[in-house]
Parts: sequence; structure tokens; C-alpha cells
Amino acid sequence: MDAVRTLKANMKLDGKPCGWCQAALRLGEDAAVCTACETGYHGRCWDTKAGCATAECVNAPLRRLDDPEAKLAAASARPHAQDLGPGLVACPSCRVPFAVGTSICPACRTITSPDGIYHGPKTNAPGAVAALIYGIIGLFLCGVVLGPLALSKARAARNAMASNPTLGGEGLATAGTVLGIVDLVLWALIMLTRASQVGQ
Repeated sequence: MDAVRTLKANMKLDGKPCGWCQAALRLGEDAAVCTACETGYHGRCWDTKAGCATAECVNAPLRRLDDPEAKLAAASARPHAQDLGPGLVACPSCRVPFAVGTSICPACRTITSPDGIYHGPKTNAPGAVAALIYGIIGLFLCGVVLGPLALSKARAARNAMASNPTLGGEGLATAGTVLGIVDLVLWALIMLTRASQVGQ
């Protein structure tokens, strides 16, 4: 399932505080709603923070080890090596033990690599493949509908990748975006051609 639902702020969201900046959402502006906890955000706030502000939400941004808060937690809460079993290390952030080589702490989702970058296996983000498929089909059939759908799926996939480093598919999302734009351009050209023929 996609991590976020993007939309123009409706009557339900109008006046509610953004989960990140706490400023009121206004009717008609770009908004985002977390699909896990239904918290509303300004679209720019969600994109900038790369996820949900609710700490326990599954769509909350992953904490990096180079974040000041993560460093402080690591310095004050590092367990002794003798307390761990063989083949285990402790998360620098939350002290939960896990197997050596684990890329992300299973408890607090902190990236455990020294450079703070996820290097493990990735799966395609939800919507990445769909964006490409809709974009391709839109070249031949109903581009006015499938083009925007491809663009929407590609954006959702990018948002998911921004908040979860285990997700990939940037190339698929990019291709879906390009094809979605091409679908709309082709549809516009077809409509203009038909209009000129009718006017003759």
C-alpha cells in the first residue's frame, strides 16, 4: 500500500494543523494524508520531511546515525559488549540487539551502516511498476486517463522511496513520469487535430 495519499485540501482537511509544521491546512492547497494513521500534512512538508511525523507510525522517516538525536542516544545508551550474545550487536540508537550485518534496526528502524546509508537489498516501491504500465498503455489507449494515473503512481512511489530506503524502482517511476507526460501531450495533439478537421 502507498505510504501517502496526495490531494488538494478538501473541507475535511481545511483548518486542520499540518502534522509537521502545525500551520493550518487551507482549502485547495496541495496536501498529503498518511495512509497508515490518516494524519494530514502540507504536501511540501511531507516531501521535505520524507514521511509521517507520528513517531510510532510505519510511515515515519527512518532515523540516520548521523542525526544529532541518534548520536546523542547512541552516546548515552550504548550497551557493553559482554551483555550481548555471540553474533549480536546493539543498535546505537535504541540498544536493541540484532544479528551482525543487519542493515536496519528491527526495533527503531535506524540505518546501522557507518555512513548512514542503506546498502541492503531493495524491492520496488508500491506504484513504481504500475506507473510504467499505465504510461505504456496510455500511449495506445485512453491517454487522458492513464497519463495522470501514471504520474500519480510515480509520485507515490517516489514518496515511498524517500521514506523507506529498502524500496527501489526510481528508474521505473521516472519512466512512468515521462510516459505519463507523453500520454497527455499526445492526447492534446489528437484533440487539436480533430478540432481543426471539424473546423474545415
